[in-house]
Amino acid sequence: MSFNKFIIYSFIFAAILTSTAFAEIRLPNIIGSNMVLQQKSEASIWGWSDPSEKIYITTSWDDKKDSVVADGNAKWKIKVNTPAAGGPYTITLKGTNTIVLDNIMIGEVWVCSGQSNMEWSSDQKLKQILDEMPNSSNNNLRLFQVPKTTAVYPQDNLEGSWKVSGPDALKGFSAVGYFFAKELQKKLNVPVGIVNSSWGGTPAKPGRQLMFCNKSLIY
Repeated sequence: MSFNKFIIYSFIFAAILTSTAFAEIRLPNIIGSNMVLQQKSEASIWGWSDPSEKIYITTSWDDKKDSVVADGNAKWKIKVNTPAAGGPYTITLKGTNTIVLDNIMIGEVWVCSGQSNMEWSSDQKLKQILDEMPNSSNNNLRLFQVPKTTAVYPQDNLEGSWKVSGPDALKGFSAVGYFFAKELQKKLNVPVGIVNSSWGGTPAKPGRQLMFCNKSLIY
């Protein structure tokens, strides 16, 4: 085989592999097993697949099966009705491939953000959180840590995964965010999901410093 033919066949093979990879249903990391969805709402589930591919979504809390068709940009989005707080549940997505999201809870979802006062965690040897870590296991409390990354344009995904509260999940997680979520979970007696997106020295607006916990608009 000549070198030119080898190059051509290599490109064809790579194209086939690429098209196969993109044919499968893919989800952003914020939509995953162990997550919490907002109770009594229309929660959005979204992702990517082949353009015009039909994806079937089944939710175990009502055994309802729905479907959505990906657009020309290979993106799709669907809203699912969530019940009152409870769980665990599963969500099954089926298209070219099948994805099963398990250990999903329905409850309250909040985002915490801010600078160093919100960011402080076990990484800064904060005594309160270090003392709490051995007793932090709680199946009704879920944590998602947004990594410190930057980009010059908006991103449609990020690294990370939902974790059930416990000593390992709490490493490096916002102490303020955790204690807020723990207190909320205790008072409301429902599952709580907390998303931490804090970074010391990052202003929301020039000259302003913010630290807040806010009801999530993610879903």
